[in-house]
Amino acid sequence: QIMERNTMCEHLMRLFAHIELVTKISDSTTLSSVIRFFVRFSEQNPCVLSRSCLFYMFLMGNKVLGEEPFTKVIKEEIKTFSYPISFFSPYMSDTNVKSLVTNFLDGTALCIQDYLQAMCHNKGRQRRKLGALLPDLSDLYKKSENFDNMLHRYLSNTDSSANHMRSFSCWVLFITVEVMIKYLLLGWDLELYGIHEAHYIYCYLEYLFSWLRQTIICGQDQVLAGEALEKKLAKRNKNMKRKKRDKPNHMVLEMTNVYQMMSHGYIKALEGFAIQGKLNGYLDKKFDNEELRFRQRFLPFNISMPIPLEISKYPSLSYIIANAPPGQEQELFQESLDNFTSVKQVLDRIPPQHSVDCLAKVVKMNCVQMSLVVNGHCKDSKEPPILDFSICQNVPFMKVV
Repeated sequence: QIMERNTMCEHLMRLFAHIELVTKISDSTTLSSVIRFFVRFSEQNPCVLSRSCLFYMFLMGNKVLGEEPFTKVIKEEIKTFSYPISFFSPYMSDTNVKSLVTNFLDGTALCIQDYLQAMCHNKGRQRRKLGALLPDLSDLYKKSENFDNMLHRYLSNTDSSANHMRSFSCWVLFITVEVMIKYLLLGWDLELYGIHEAHYIYCYLEYLFSWLRQTIICGQDQVLAGEALEKKLAKRNKNMKRKKRDKPNHMVLEMTNVYQMMSHGYIKALEGFAIQGKLNGYLDKKFDNEELRFRQRFLPFNISMPIPLEISKYPSLSYIIANAPPGQEQELFQESLDNFTSVKQVLDRIPPQHSVDCLAKVVKMNCVQMSLVVNGHCKDSKEPPILDFSICQNVPFMKVV
């Protein structure tokens, strides 16, 4: 494309700024921080050249920043998340255990590499790539379950106190749910959803955040169990060194709870607006088929784990409208306000080093808006609410007009 001089200079300045930002990937020391960096970088809508620079600067020839093997980074991430006992030095000295773990990490590296590569595409292609990645992650989950069971049987034969539990499969499930959440949130970025679809999008998000929460808690329990076993092994083998570990993923769990409560707040608000008739223009009984829309929207989620949310378990808006008793919308609005108020209280307790200012602003605005709605603001209006994403990406402020 031939550009005028000023346009070309602006383009080059943006490119250089993005490439300078790419170099900061070296500050990300864990896989989770690398994934967050890729996501934040993608949110700036960089050009294809800077996106390619990011991927190939971070990972070239299965080496992270040209030095450390990618499988080692993945191993450290799993170790932080669920602390598998197969990583303990007494067991890793066993050639069979070491071979099994190495083979699993090699297979996992391919999936995670595809995940990072997907995040380096433009948002439309990124969403398609993430949807296509889910069957691979589902296969990886099945393999990780078999792998956990195999290691558990083998280690139990050599040491009766060794309980491998679901260390690897729990982490794979965590990554899978994260990908599913990103897939749904990208739909807002690409303006794929209508206001009448927001209800089941947030229902599915609440369901996925529930799964994410369970996997994090499962991982934390495994870390505690692993530390208890490590303590026993240290008593047997005085040469074995033990490191003091912080509670893993505490902040991730806190933010997962925040997003789950926010999703519930949006759900209840949308149900109240539907009962008031603000969504009637979108719910055409003659031509609309909510079940068909639901199945099509979540078609990529037809995988083994997490178990897909069935349409039979989804409380459709048409059912809610038809069966709502008089005054039900006020209760729903109050429940929504209570959820956003609880989220605000949680965010106020979060230390300032974690950047939640943008999210906190949206939550405060939603609290004010829902407080007005509870008191009858725009009660007779039939205009649908507006979901405004201008303040915080993926987290909308609800405007009632």
